Amino acid sequence: MTAIPTDTDPQDTPDTGPTRISPLAIAVFAVALLIGGLLIWLSFAGDDGRPAEHVLQLSTDENAGTETLISGETVSIPPQPQVLDGDETPGAGDETDTPTQDENALPATDGNLQQIGSLPLLAAGASLEGAPIEGLYEETTAGLLPIVAADGRRPVASYGRPFEPPLTGDDARPRVAIMIMGFGLNRTFAERALEQLPADVSLAFTPYSSELQNQINAARADGHEVALELPMEPFDYPDNDPGPYTLLTNLPAEANRKRLEWLLARTTGYFATVNRQGGRFLSESESLAPIMTALMERGVGFVDTGDGARNATEDAVPAGFNWAIGNRVVDAAKSPRQIDKALADLEDVARQNGMAVGIGTALPITVERVAQWAESLADKGIDLVPVSAALAHGMSGPAGSEATSQADASGDLNE
Repeated sequence: MTAIPTDTDPQDTPDTGPTRISPLAIAVFAVALLIGGLLIWLSFAGDDGRPAEHVLQLSTDENAGTETLISGETVSIPPQPQVLDGDETPGAGDETDTPTQDENALPATDGNLQQIGSLPLLAAGASLEGAPIEGLYEETTAGLLPIVAADGRRPVASYGRPFEPPLTGDDARPRVAIMIMGFGLNRTFAERALEQLPADVSLAFTPYSSELQNQINAARADGHEVALELPMEPFDYPDNDPGPYTLLTNLPAEANRKRLEWLLARTTGYFATVNRQGGRFLSESESLAPIMTALMERGVGFVDTGDGARNATEDAVPAGFNWAIGNRVVDAAKSPRQIDKALADLEDVARQNGMAVGIGTALPITVERVAQWAESLADKGIDLVPVSAALAHGMSGPAGSEATSQADASGDLNE
């Protein structure tokens, strides 16, 4: 098309026929159509009739003591099953699949079971054996579940950190065990803890971590035995929701068992489980007893944080089950002075009863105070031991009212 000079009146221009459209204009129009079609497609893509999934948000605030969940009708966490490579390895299934018990697994009532504390002693800070240990797991569609091995080995004994047997008589020394909870959500916290804490301090991990097995492997390589946190119903549920697959008092025992198996299959290498919150669930022995029995049958121990006012754990555990209850939540008040006082109180409980268990959270201030306190114990005639030693000790309840007295001050762990 011939260009019209800028100083020429268009009305004076002779009519030369239909005006042709510039190729550039055609290209612009085509691009606009393409973009518009793409936007329309995106607005409908993925709409297959399923409800929208809400993303699980976990707090990484260094001042926060517990994880925080964004509210929503549904929360979806992709399963991360620990399934071994091999032709017969099943794919990941949903959480309702019932695993098939390994034919080599033994019931926990047999008399040839491995005892806690039977492992050879290690040098201070030495790494623990890599997980999973052959014979201590079964492959299921949910992942690897712990079992008792054909030769009687149990996760509670094989995955625990070795410790010296207690002295007796005039040589007996009080023993203190510490479990720090809340690892897995903040990698920085975990790295700091591994740098500062002695290997005899036990660590507990949330099942909701996206890199759970890697972090547990790192902890065991640093010498720490680990426990797996089990979310349990608090008194103010659902306003206070510990997370997906929480064990609930209003669910049938079979439904809670399947939730338990989903949680246990998130990772391997733990010697015990520990309650995350659970004030209501731990107070209902009818709901709690099947969970304790299932853990015993799989050779896994249990630690009750001990800060619930109406815990029924002692009534719910089967005979012969390895479990312990905490005597102090050491960081119920999160200030250096109050943490130091709680640790000193824990020493008094140990002197009185021979063994005491303290529970803390993975806050930098807690890790710092516990690490400094641990260095002073030898001079006080007190031995620091892993929490598995308390399970072997047979702690079936708090020292008098020691743990119960902490319930009001430390309800953030249990209530």
